Amino acid sequence: MNRLRLKVYPLILGTLLAATSVHAETLNGRINGHHCAHGGETCPLDRLDPHLALERDFVLQTADGTYYFMPNLPRDVKVRHVLAQARVTGSLDPRYKTIIVDELKVKEDGSFNVVWSQAKQSGEWAYFVGTGSLGPVVGHPQSR
Repeated sequence: MNRLRLKVYPLILGTLLAATSVHAETLNGRINGHHCAHGGETCPLDRLDPHLALERDFVLQTADGTYYFMPNLPRDVKVRHVLAQARVTGSLDPRYKTIIVDELKVKEDGSFNVVWSQAKQSGEWAYFVGTGSLGPVVGHPQSR
């Protein structure tokens, strides 16, 4: 009976852990304007292209042409890194072609560097509203 328990319990535990764990996806591609990606183009042509102002949203476009919206990533971050080779880690919803970004890395000087993360964004937000662990904000009404 004890031998059976030694074999069955790890199997049950492993199954339960696998069923409850969340697996983050990592996608590689370039940040591109949605309108252009939908039309099969890469634009803007460069970072000074007027299309930047006209694009409503920016997406991560993979090498095969598939693109994914990044709804929780601020527009200014997308614009700042438009056309850059990017690596996005987050929760993927292939039905709606979206990825909720946990971390955005951009290739600079031959390696990928973190330029935005949800954890860092949440920490900075807490700091700026005066509730973070970094201490009170000078001049903030809650810091008195």
